[in-house]
Amino acid sequence: MPSSRPSSSRSSRGSGAAKKPLLGKTAKIAIGGTLGAAMIAGAALLAPRLLATEASQLAKARELITQKSPESAKVQLKSLLQEHPQSPEGRFLLGKLLQETGDPAGAEAELRRALEAGHPDVAVLPVLAQAMLAQGKGKLLVLQFGKTELPEALADAELKTAIAQAEAGDGDLGAAEDALAQALRRAPELPAARLLQARLTAARGDLPGALKQAQALAAAQADNAQAWVLQGDLLLQQAGVGGDIAPAIEAFRKALAVDPKLVPAHAALINLLLTQRNIDAATQQWAAMDKVAHNQPQTLFLEAVLADQKGDSKRVREITQLLLRGAPNNPRVLLLAGQAELKLGAPAQAEALLGKAVTAAPKAAAPRRLLATAQLRGGQADKALATLKSLLDGATPDADALALAAQAHLMKGDSQAAEAEFARASKLKPDDTRLQTALAVAQLSKGKDAAGFQALEDIAAKDKGTTGDLTLISARMRRNDLAGALKAVDALAAKTPKEPLADQLRGRIALQGKDTAGARKHFEAALAKQADYLPAVSGLAMLDLADKQPDAARARFTKLLEANPKHVGAMLALAEINLRAGGKPADTQKWLDDAVKADPADTRARGLLVDHHLAQRDTKQALAAAQAAVSALPDQPELLDRLGRVQLQANDAQQAVATFGKLAQLQPQSPLPQLRLADAHMAAKNPAAAAVAVRKAQEIAPDAPQVQQALMTLALNEGKPDQAIAVARKVQAQRPDDAAGFIAEGDVALRAKQFDTAIAAYRKGLSRKQPADAAQRLHVALTAAGKKADAEKVAADWRQQHPEDLGFVLYLGDVAMGSNELPKAEQLYRSVADKQPRNVVALNNLAYVLAAQKKPGGVALVEQALKLAPDAPAMLDTLAFALAAEGQLPRALEVQAKAVAAAPEAHNFRLQLARLLLQKGDKPAARAELDKLVKLGKDYPRQAEVAELLKQAS
Repeated sequence: MPSSRPSSSRSSRGSGAAKKPLLGKTAKIAIGGTLGAAMIAGAALLAPRLLATEASQLAKARELITQKSPESAKVQLKSLLQEHPQSPEGRFLLGKLLQETGDPAGAEAELRRALEAGHPDVAVLPVLAQAMLAQGKGKLLVLQFGKTELPEALADAELKTAIAQAEAGDGDLGAAEDALAQALRRAPELPAARLLQARLTAARGDLPGALKQAQALAAAQADNAQAWVLQGDLLLQQAGVGGDIAPAIEAFRKALAVDPKLVPAHAALINLLLTQRNIDAATQQWAAMDKVAHNQPQTLFLEAVLADQKGDSKRVREITQLLLRGAPNNPRVLLLAGQAELKLGAPAQAEALLGKAVTAAPKAAAPRRLLATAQLRGGQADKALATLKSLLDGATPDADALALAAQAHLMKGDSQAAEAEFARASKLKPDDTRLQTALAVAQLSKGKDAAGFQALEDIAAKDKGTTGDLTLISARMRRNDLAGALKAVDALAAKTPKEPLADQLRGRIALQGKDTAGARKHFEAALAKQADYLPAVSGLAMLDLADKQPDAARARFTKLLEANPKHVGAMLALAEINLRAGGKPADTQKWLDDAVKADPADTRARGLLVDHHLAQRDTKQALAAAQAAVSALPDQPELLDRLGRVQLQANDAQQAVATFGKLAQLQPQSPLPQLRLADAHMAAKNPAAAAVAVRKAQEIAPDAPQVQQALMTLALNEGKPDQAIAVARKVQAQRPDDAAGFIAEGDVALRAKQFDTAIAAYRKGLSRKQPADAAQRLHVALTAAGKKADAEKVAADWRQQHPEDLGFVLYLGDVAMGSNELPKAEQLYRSVADKQPRNVVALNNLAYVLAAQKKPGGVALVEQALKLAPDAPAMLDTLAFALAAEGQLPRALEVQAKAVAAAPEAHNFRLQLARLLLQKGDKPAARAELDKLVKLGKDYPRQAEVAELLKQAS
């Protein structure tokens, strides 16, 4: 057949239940004989002494805590626990001390042991909650204890306040306010609850109200140092970027006057002094902090931050390695550690650390930017783009992420995309040299090349970084000024003499100038500087493939894998080479499976595996791969998007609605999830919900092209063509050089059979700088209006002016085939297949028209298409048709049956199977297939043909 394109759980511990004495449990155990009796007697004699020893040691520990000697108390408790490891109170006191002295990981371990040993929940859980919060385990806290109710009011209020903090930290202010309200009902004056109340007020946007609450709390509780810390935080927010931070500094100093050991106040002051670039004062403040909190994680972390500011990356590495032993998933420590590894020239180690930071804090921008930087240093442009994707989507993309994405595009040789991203980044950051870059790019876009290039050269010369150089290079390459681009690369090379990027760019420029020998030389020079630099390896492999040497291309990536068996980029490249070389789909899948196993957190590898299964028409495997991907990486938008689309393809619309709903929560400022939701609701036969989603997308991004298209479709579906026209006219006004608005107006008119209006709109679209498929639409409208001569003239003119538009030629082939002009269709499809020998649509449709004319060659062509798209049902149908035309009926029946099994809802395939069965003479089998079509009734419009065939089968 021709193809037109082709739960939270409650704590199980009963905190209020009385404990049974140990003897009550052991009495149930049968101990026989004299030895058993002796053991019981011995235990009875020893117990009082053991209990007395434990009690005295606990008393000593409590005394040391009262005397504010926490280190001595820790030593006492650790000694106690060596002798009595199951001491519930000993575990609890040690855990509480560890939390108070800044070791939340150690505190959590001890407090959980205290729970296991039977210490009351009312004592343990409030402290445990604070330890978990300090480690960034808010989600786990809510999951484990979010619904726990403690019998004592104060303890329950403290736990609920911690739960509220966790919910707020996860961005769910509604849930946070609900939990806090419960806390305040049980303990209205709880300081921590009132502090959080003020923070939530600020989070809702009422900064003056929050400050008023904090000031009232400080006035009511003079010894509440945390109230001053809160005031400092709020005053800092009020100051904003570049504002007066002196009042905030004063507030933090007042907090320390009340409690000199208050670690958060010390930390806040150090951070503020660092923002003022006052390294000496920050170092002095850190020394004061170290006196009261020596070797605590927060103190060590800030020492690492200071070391980073002083350029001592080796010290940063030492400290962060120590910190990660106790808190291996702390995103701030991982970020600092990854940054240090980058500065020390270890991008692979940096990527591993920063990948964990992104997993721990998927919504944070800084870890993603730094991870992408590490990936770019390693030459992994595609991986960097995947990492940055969530920062690039939405109404306000991240400027630094755009600059990194531009570098990735340039590394891949896409200077047009690079220039566009640099321009967007420059506009979003007008406070640095990119303002000048933006103006220069704007001049270039207006055709003022001389002024634009002069400005870019000045910026590149003054800029100590590389953004100006890269913008200049991409602009030169975009205009095919290869000599100018090489000159700009020379300037970049002078700034980065040890990095392979300049050689890589020289190779790309050589390729653009069709100098393959020069490209090879430059790519090899890049590899001499960094043996595993993926863009250079990929460039050389691309040249190998162009020379029809796929084995040489494979060998390059195999060598990478020998040096690094977990090199995901090499595995993905081998999968692509196998696909391009016409290898077995199973081999492609193996490489993709290996890539996922090598790095389960690699979103690109997981996404490509899903795509591979879809290309093989294996929806079941695609769904399994997408589900596994989302299970492993639940907060990755691109994987959720894939899962939802696969669920739609699997006809599971309700699950798709749920998936896209989660995607919308993750990306509240992006219209795409809402548009996906609209598609899912329509598939679930819920047009009202689809309309709500489209209008939500409109609220987010009213001028986005996809949103405007959805609005027009919605208006037409609701029978409101005037609204659709209004949106189309708005598009025309906003983007007058784009045909989209005129095409949309023409579509509305064509749907209403207002042919002259449609033709006029399409002609306007055809005259735009970006005509899109206006020529095809105009041809459709002219044909529908009966103006065949005009339609043919449009087609001839368009083909002459745009010989590269093979999509239009395919369309003309479809029109000719639909009109039964088979020789003309053959000529059109063949012209596409000759220029694009891997175009499966052209191959399939050419095979069909050959078979329809009883000409040889159709079987070979469609088999070639099937190698590129194995087991595609439409192509199996075409193969069966061609086999039958060439007299191979038994194989034709076998293939047609396979097509029906692959696409049971494609009823035309079943009709063709019935025809072939009749041709064979198997009337009962033919009747069985036809009866299935009869049962469809009006849902299958070709019932007249079915009836005629049934007569033949009787």
